[in-house]
Amino acid sequence: MRIRISERDRRVMVKCAVARWLTTGQLQRLCFREVSADAARKSLRRLAQSGHLVTHREHSMAEAIHGLGPKGKVTLGAKGFAAEASREPPRQLEHLVGINDVRIAVEASRHGVLYCFASWELQALGWAHPLIPDLVAGMRCPERKAFLFEYDRSTEGLAILAKKFRLYEDGIPGVPLAALVMVADSDRRLATLARKIPELAGERPVLGCVLSELAASSIDARIFTDLRSGTGRLGLIESAE
Repeated sequence: MRIRISERDRRVMVKCAVARWLTTGQLQRLCFREVSADAARKSLRRLAQSGHLVTHREHSMAEAIHGLGPKGKVTLGAKGFAAEASREPPRQLEHLVGINDVRIAVEASRHGVLYCFASWELQALGWAHPLIPDLVAGMRCPERKAFLFEYDRSTEGLAILAKKFRLYEDGIPGVPLAALVMVADSDRRLATLARKIPELAGERPVLGCVLSELAASSIDARIFTDLRSGTGRLGLIESAE
């Protein structure tokens, strides 16, 4: 099936290539803000039918997720963008979707995003530090600062978190750290982190928020809590100033 590829189509393919897999809702926030949800779904279905995307749905009630298809790989390659076509979604799909929700919230910031890399991109770029965050973002705030993001789905024990905090406390050469941001999957988990982190963390700032609030806004929103002091309703950038 041959179709005309628009600039928005290419943007959809690039986003899927970088993020690996994106839900319909995530792609609508990224590429289809000015059209209806039904129009976005039709556009994505068209790209999937032509082989530019691959689409997967766990069951009839689940939201569809989309990756780069084989024709999408060829289309982007013709423009000088090297990418791999997606195959099967990862086993930890919910974790991937959460990381991409965080990425979208970072990219929506008004404060100037210098860079934004997920864990799989960091390793490809030669990240040598033993602490590999789920996402690292460089911001102008007003000085250049880096924020490390960890999406916590309540699956890691305190011993693993303590190890991460020790590595974070040591710092990362060449990275001007502003804060570690713990993005919790629920209010209950955030409350647990707020109780435990003062015992685990050192002197560096550790902030927290709930993914649903972050995904509904951006990192500019006053939704963050200082998990060491308990101070709440902070903006991410103001916490680093």
